[in-house]
Amino acid sequence: MNTVEIIAIIIFAVVVVASLAFFLLFKFGIIKRFPKLKATTSIDDFDLINRTEPPKNEIAISAIESLILRDGSGSELALTRPQTTQLAERKYREICIRGTTAVGQVAQGAMPILAQARTLSEIAKAAPNGLFTATAPIQDLMKYADGTVGSIVMEGKKVAEHAGFAEVALKAVNPAAVLGASMQAMAFASGQYYMNEISKQLKSVDQKLDKLIGYHHDEKIGILRNINRELSEITSKANVDAADIIACQNMGKQCGEIYYEYYTRLESVNVAVKERWLNKHKELRELGTSVDDSEINFSIQMCYQASLLHEKSKLAEIAVRLKIGTGQERFIAEQVEALRKINDEAFHRDTHRYIEEHYAPVLEKVARIVDSRKLPLLFGDVTTEASNIQRRKDAIKEKVSDDNNADNISEKMLLFLTKPQETLVLIGDTPDSQRVFVFDDEINEGEETPT
Repeated sequence: MNTVEIIAIIIFAVVVVASLAFFLLFKFGIIKRFPKLKATTSIDDFDLINRTEPPKNEIAISAIESLILRDGSGSELALTRPQTTQLAERKYREICIRGTTAVGQVAQGAMPILAQARTLSEIAKAAPNGLFTATAPIQDLMKYADGTVGSIVMEGKKVAEHAGFAEVALKAVNPAAVLGASMQAMAFASGQYYMNEISKQLKSVDQKLDKLIGYHHDEKIGILRNINRELSEITSKANVDAADIIACQNMGKQCGEIYYEYYTRLESVNVAVKERWLNKHKELRELGTSVDDSEINFSIQMCYQASLLHEKSKLAEIAVRLKIGTGQERFIAEQVEALRKINDEAFHRDTHRYIEEHYAPVLEKVARIVDSRKLPLLFGDVTTEASNIQRRKDAIKEKVSDDNNADNISEKMLLFLTKPQETLVLIGDTPDSQRVFVFDDEINEGEETPT
């Protein structure tokens, strides 16, 4: 046999063996018959075969009854559905930011504004997924800027954990971030407002300090004047940073040291006078001189100004943190709590009580001297000298009364940050469609905020 014949025989043998092997595999079920496609199969049928099945846990936002938000520390806040029928006429203002959205990070140059007030029923018409509401202090709401949704409550009070819906209903939206960023925008605007107000009040402080020069305590007066100047510079800045926070803290510490120095002097004041058996007129005049020598009025003024600037340093620090915004939420809460504790006890807020306390022993001596006169016709009338001492007390009360009548920025700031703020959250299907509204206290004056 030639070469060609040998190759042909080999090819034939291979074909026979392969056919026999295929037959045996098919017979024993190792190879199954291919399914026939129906003649009616269309392109749409192929699409259905290749399309991924939608998740069985898909939840529409409109079907959610409430959302449980969770901040970085684990605190929780419920976003619930408002009673739109009962509260239809309540008015709210939308938080808007020029050039960006409330969801985006608030830059120091982007001043948030409040849009024209709209009723709840008007807002609801623009909310295809419905509205959610929450009421809490702004200082707490700010913390949710980096928060998440912990769980949801469906219609019928059924609870679904975050893992069950994050991929579908809220995959493009984080209600916690929307709410937190909007509150940071509000805080930023307020921070700028309070910085301006503090700056205005510091001008009058400088005038008061200037009048104290000449009491031979120029070093301490100079320190307070420098603190006042530096605070004025910080509160006048368009942009602030961490260095300004540190500066406010250092100035607050200096004010505290000066305050306690002069408060210690005030506590140790002892207005004494030599008793005179007959000449009570002279004894009262000498008592007045002793009051002047003790510098009781100067010590009261120094305590007052140091206490006032200490508070202004705290307020400036909070205002700077409000303006910085991101990352400052918990520090703001700590400073607010510290300010609240010292607010009512601060010397400059209760100066009249301190004046009464430290002048009480002096006026008791005046009354005792007047009552002990033995020969009033020989040694003159004591009424004038007694009145002069009373005038010293009245003069110091008048000096601090002007400042006490000034606008109380501290109380305003504490109220803004700690008063429960009712908010509405409109959750859209995309990040840019999220909107946040705040309850308008002035327009809705007289109505109770729901709890």
